[in-house]
Amino acid sequence: MGCCMRTGVRLSLDLASIIWKQIVREPLSLGDLEEVDSSVVGMLRYITGEQLAAEEFDSVFTETFTAMLSDTSSVELLPDGTNVPVTFDRREEYAELLLKARLSESAVQCKAIRKGISLIVPEAMLSFLTHREIASLICGKPTVDLQMLRRHTRYSKGLAEDSDQVKFFWEVLEELSETDKLRFIKFCWGQERLPANDEEYEDRQVRFMIKASTRNDDRKEDALPKADTCLLYTSDAADDMQCVDLGGRRIIKKKKKK
Repeated sequence: MGCCMRTGVRLSLDLASIIWKQIVREPLSLGDLEEVDSSVVGMLRYITGEQLAAEEFDSVFTETFTAMLSDTSSVELLPDGTNVPVTFDRREEYAELLLKARLSESAVQCKAIRKGISLIVPEAMLSFLTHREIASLICGKPTVDLQMLRRHTRYSKGLAEDSDQVKFFWEVLEELSETDKLRFIKFCWGQERLPANDEEYEDRQVRFMIKASTRNDDRKEDALPKADTCLLYTSDAADDMQCVDLGGRRIIKKKKKK
């Protein structure tokens, strides 16, 4: 992760805010737990709600002062908590202890991640970042912003933004699912995550180069694209057909001829 922050290489890693916040030491909240375990949060809101009567609570809630963690292990929230039932009068205490246990269950791992990052990046720098900023620096954007990509696209000799092949290329790309767009970026670049903003494109001098086909034989319409993953470019397959090879599945869309 530290190398990603220094070099600009992005990881295809989608972690919840509960992880990123601990790395930069931001306070955690109920919303962070809800992102990874909405059922537990729903239960906590139910038992602490003002409309819940004591009789209803006692009839449906039979828990003790224990908590089941993400790995299905159980921890006691109080000494001998296994034998301490949660009563109506102590429900808020139980909710507070359960929330604390769930929010801190990955503390050791996050501390180790922060220590590892600090071997590459000064640890003091992490305190100046928000959890969204560090996630962006390490993972980039999980979606492909085609408008931004177009702003940083260059065309080789013989092609221009208003060329028929180029128009058709962007048309096909727009129609792809988000998953296939990421696969296409990986095909061209060797990684799925593009720079997060225009400034990062400029700072890293990232350009998407589209080159015309160099084949002149009669079967060039059967050609697949070529990609140079060091330079982020693709070569059009043919004059009248665009072939995009995504994860081994060939997607071909022919231009309509007048």
